[in-house]
Amino acid sequence: MIPVSLEVLDDSLILGDINEDGLVNVLDVVSLVNIILNNYDFNQNGDVNQDGFLNVLDVVVLVNIILN
Repeated sequence: MIPVSLEVLDDSLILGDINEDGLVNVLDVVSLVNIILNNYDFNQNGDVNQDGFLNVLDVVVLVNIILN
């Protein structure tokens, strides 16, 4: 037997789309800031820099995505 690991990714996820409305905009920034400040559960869409943490670095990257 050969051990095998399989990771299934959801293609419908949009990185940065915190509120899952299909758009990445200022509402997502507000939601991400609320998640970070209030220690809400981890949101995979909010980990914009994909380092495994939700913090101000994700907010900065998200704002840059929106402004560019």
